[in-house]
Amino acid sequence: MIKKLLFGIGMMFVCTHSLFALQENDIASSMRSHIDLATSILRNTQLAKQERSGKIFAIFDSVFDYTLMAKLSIGAKQWDTLAPEKQREFTKLFEMRLKNSYMEKLDLYTDEKIVIKNLEKIKDTRIHLTTHLMKNGEVYEIIYKFYKTANANEWMIYDVDILGVSIIQTYRTQFAEILAKEPFERLLERLKEPEPTNTKAPQ
Repeated sequence: MIKKLLFGIGMMFVCTHSLFALQENDIASSMRSHIDLATSILRNTQLAKQERSGKIFAIFDSVFDYTLMAKLSIGAKQWDTLAPEKQREFTKLFEMRLKNSYMEKLDLYTDEKIVIKNLEKIKDTRIHLTTHLMKNGEVYEIIYKFYKTANANEWMIYDVDILGVSIIQTYRTQFAEILAKEPFERLLERLKEPEPTNTKAPQ
């Protein structure tokens, strides 16, 4: 159950549209504000699940490079073979899959506390923001991975590690297994289907 909760919390900051980027000096403070506001929404049980998820998605719609996440999830080689309209279709379906995964786990959240522990610049173009989820005296780690965009000093998230497992790598493994046996169109159809309960995504 805790893995499902962590995946849901991780997805809380993933299931959004990307419009703007963060300045490097603002990453920690902005994410702290976003997390505090999002957790207050999660605790508001008077809101319907759909309403809570919608409010949370709206908070984080400037943080993620959603197109890059979609590209990484199937690999650059496969991505480059797709026509632009297919890239857009896949990106939209991938977004829907992530949103649905988050919404399914929304009710698992109770009174867990999420704190920012560390901001580390891995290299000139990569920053990792480590957060801890506190539950019943236990600490669970979630790392948000930022990359530097083509615009000077602007940063966006391209992946999230939950308990040491990359969301993007997890889906890339799933998609590679499908594409090894079936055409790309079948992957699109599968993304339209409900996610199976035995998925290899973090649960």
